[in-house]
Amino acid sequence: SLPEEAFKKGLANPLNSGGFLPNLLGTMLPPSDPSLAEEVSAAELGEPQSSSEAEDDDRGRSCDRDIPLEKTHVVAEAVMKLGANLLRQVELENGKGNLFFSPLSISLALAHLALGAANRTEEQLLKALQVESVPCPHQALRTVSQHLRQTLSIAARLYLQKGFPVKEQFLEDSEKFYGAKPATLSGNSEADLAVINTWVKDATHGQIPTMLTELPASVVMLLLNAVHFRGFWKTKFDPLLTEPDTFYLDDEFTVSVEMMRARVYPLSWFNLEAQDVQVARFPFKGNTSFVAILPNHPEQNFSRLLSDLSQANFQSHFPKERPTMVKMPKLHLQHHLNLEQALRQLGLGELFSAPNFHPITEGPLVVSSVQHRAALELSEDGVEASAATSVSMFRSLSVFNLNQPFLFIIQEDTTGIPLFLGAIRNPNPSAPQERKTSDCAVGGDGKLFPCSTDQEKP
Repeated sequence: SLPEEAFKKGLANPLNSGGFLPNLLGTMLPPSDPSLAEEVSAAELGEPQSSSEAEDDDRGRSCDRDIPLEKTHVVAEAVMKLGANLLRQVELENGKGNLFFSPLSISLALAHLALGAANRTEEQLLKALQVESVPCPHQALRTVSQHLRQTLSIAARLYLQKGFPVKEQFLEDSEKFYGAKPATLSGNSEADLAVINTWVKDATHGQIPTMLTELPASVVMLLLNAVHFRGFWKTKFDPLLTEPDTFYLDDEFTVSVEMMRARVYPLSWFNLEAQDVQVARFPFKGNTSFVAILPNHPEQNFSRLLSDLSQANFQSHFPKERPTMVKMPKLHLQHHLNLEQALRQLGLGELFSAPNFHPITEGPLVVSSVQHRAALELSEDGVEASAATSVSMFRSLSVFNLNQPFLFIIQEDTTGIPLFLGAIRNPNPSAPQERKTSDCAVGGDGKLFPCSTDQEKP
C-alpha cells in the first residue's frame, strides 16, 4: 500500500445558519478520471472579486522571479521545525502511541491557506511555518515542489460552491503556486460527497476509500491536496530471512514483531553521543532515504530529540557505507490526526475564531477543522506512502538493530526535505505484550541492547 496523506482543513462562514460551513483541505493524488470534477473559470463560481495592485504588492505577490533550488535550504529547515513542533504537540495530546504524518504535506496545506490570508492571520501562519523571514515564501515552496515532483506526486484540487464569490487573484495564485485548479460542487451534498470520495479513492490507489462521511449542504469551499511517494530499497531485504522477533517497548514489556533481517547490509550510520542516539540512512533507489533514529534509552522524548538533532545538523555526519548486520520491523500504519489543538498551541488559534481571509473573499470565513490522514507500508521491497556534537565511528563488524522505539524520516536527499515523519513505539499494537526477560550486549560496537536468550548472534 502507498504512503499518502489526507490533510483536511475547513473554511466556513460563521454567519450562515449560525454555524461553521466546513471547507476541507486534503492531501490526495490526482484522479485517474478527470471527469470526476468539472474545471471551471472564476466567472462560473459567482461574481469574481478583484484585488487591488497595492494589496498584491503588500502581500509579496510581486515576487515573479523563479528562486533557484540552492537558495531554498531554509525551506527544508522550516519543514523540519514544523514537523518537530507538531510532533511535540501531538505527543502531549495523544500520548505515546505510534505517529506518522507528512510535514511536507501539512506545510504545503498551511502555506496555501496563508496565500488566502492577510495581516495578522497571514503573519501567524508564516510564523508557524517558520518562513516569516523567507523572502517570497510561496515562490520558494513552488521551486521546492517542482523539484520534488521528480521523486513523488504532488497535486491539488479546489472545489467551490456555485455562487460563492472568490477573488480572481486567489484562484490564479492557487494554481500558480500550488497547482490547485477550481471545480464546482453541484449543491447536492450526497452527489458531491460521492464525487469527493471517489476522487480521494482514485487518488490514493484505494488506500483511503472514504475521506468524508458527510458534507454539509452549506459547504462553500473544499481544497484537496495530495502527496504520494513510493520507494524501493537500493539494497532489498531477503523475505526468506524475515521472521518473528522481539521488540522492546520499554524497560519492562516486549512484543513479537515480523523482523526483516540482513546479515551484511551496506549501511551509513553513526552514534551521536551528545543526544545518545544512533542514526542510520537506508537509501532508496533514486534520491530519497529512510533515516532511522534509534535512542539508546526507549524513554527519551522524541520531539525534543528531533529538535536537538535538527540543531546538531546531523545530516552532515553520515559516513561511508559499511557492512552492517541489520534488523528492521515490518510496518503497516494507518494514522489519522485532528490537528486543531496542536495548531492552536502553535499560535494559530485565530484561524478558528476570527481570521482575515479577505484575499479569498470579502465575506467572513473561519477554519472549522484541520485533519491529517497518512498510510505507510514498510516491507522487504521498500516503502510506500509520505551544541557541540560528538560523532563516533566503529571499525569492527557493526550491528544496527531497530528492536526498540525509534523515529524515522523519509527524506529527499538533495534538499533534505522531510517528506514523512514517524515515531514507532509499537510496530505490532494488536499483539499481546509480554514482560521482558533479560538484557545482553550485542554487536561489535560494545553498545548494550535489550535482547532475549534466543537472539540471533552476529
